[in-house]
Amino acid sequence: MSPELQSLQSPGAFVAVVGPSGAGKDTLIRLAATHFAGDDGFHFARRFVTRTADPDAEDHAEIDEAEFERRREAEGFALAWRAHGLYYGLDAGLLTRIGDGQTVIANISRRQIADAAAVFPRLAVAHVTVPRQMLVERIVRRGRDDRAGALARVEREAPLDLPRTVWRVAEIDNSGPVEQGLSQFIGFLAHCGTSGV
Repeated sequence: MSPELQSLQSPGAFVAVVGPSGAGKDTLIRLAATHFAGDDGFHFARRFVTRTADPDAEDHAEIDEAEFERRREAEGFALAWRAHGLYYGLDAGLLTRIGDGQTVIANISRRQIADAAAVFPRLAVAHVTVPRQMLVERIVRRGRDDRAGALARVEREAPLDLPRTVWRVAEIDNSGPVEQGLSQFIGFLAHCGTSGV
């Protein structure tokens, strides 16, 4: 089925925010959520992550591995994956939101785009990019990896491989002032909203 026919069958959309560690995805998502606050057409999903929650980083729902597996076996996730030694999941209730016409936005692994395309009929991809050396510096500043670890993390990043069913795609250059990347991101989300169909 063509992306055009799929989009007619799904009133809402799922926007996958992808890009390497250190690209600033969570910052853009947080600022865009503030921009669209009060607009019921957009929903910014919280991921379930088997990592201690850090209010200064991503706003995720903390979950242990046993509970994660229980939810996955009960089909409680619309999408679930493992990356960097952690488990990540998106609640199955997001499918209802999309069915009701909302545009749902979430940070996912680039390796999960094909799986996301199989789950969400109208899938858009916002690919956040920054130069390689800037990625390394940002990862080091976060304090989770030393320079060698940051370099290894950048080396491991998967190439962007998009299935033909992806509905819309945007490259978001987040190497300059955050306001510039945010402007691109907000514009793309607005384009993916119901008014942009």
